[in-house]
Amino acid sequence: MTKIKLWVSDIDGTLMNYDSSYTPRMKNLIEKINKSDCKLVLATGRMFMGADFVAQKFNLNNPIICYQGAVVRTRDEILWQRPIKNEIALEIIDYLKERNIHTHVYNDDVLYIEDDNTRIMSAYCDNRGTTYEVVEDFKQLKINNVPKILGVIEDKNLMQEIKKELSEKYKGVLTIVQSSPIYLEINDNEASKGKALDFLKEYWNLSDNEVIASGDQDNDIELLEHSGHKVCVNNNSQKLKEIAQYHCKDVNSDELVDLIERLVLCE
Repeated sequence: MTKIKLWVSDIDGTLMNYDSSYTPRMKNLIEKINKSDCKLVLATGRMFMGADFVAQKFNLNNPIICYQGAVVRTRDEILWQRPIKNEIALEIIDYLKERNIHTHVYNDDVLYIEDDNTRIMSAYCDNRGTTYEVVEDFKQLKINNVPKILGVIEDKNLMQEIKKELSEKYKGVLTIVQSSPIYLEINDNEASKGKALDFLKEYWNLSDNEVIASGDQDNDIELLEHSGHKVCVNNNSQKLKEIAQYHCKDVNSDELVDLIERLVLCE
């Protein structure tokens, strides 16, 4: 088997639980990866601030795929980005407001909200190294470099309705994916974890077979499709489960740790 040189992984529900806890064996595995010839790259819907918070926990210094693949960056430099076009971002913000959807607007690397719902924002920010700013009206913002807009939709039927409406209206313009039971992620059509991975493969001159990818939700489908070795964690997504070559139980089972030790570290 070709030696694996890059492990690219989703964070929440894959490396960590959604409460940001992780197992001692995962921590130990990442320490071993850091000493190996294989790079670990985080690929997440989190904004850079929240993703880098995790990177620092694990002493990772590689570029990060953040904002659902709209941005690839280091702490000092943006290497690749595909923001939502300004006029489209404004349309989406207005649409979600009309539907009374709690909305997160990421503008120039700052998270803005109008509705400071402490329950929702605590669940989103606590233990994630993420801060936000409250504005009275999104119209106050000078929209620029919006990599992602997120809608928090707790009603299952409404989630599917909004997802369907936006997907049909903005087909070929935006990518609309559900990253958790309540989070609807909205990006430019050229932004995805898979396209961001393609950039890094070219950046480091890697083939598909030198890459292993792990994820747990629909927003990880393209990430796995663009890698040679595909790992589904926890079977939250039926399509992800179908395309994956390897299947692991939840974070606490450490089955992903066992797999990476075997395939990447050859232990």
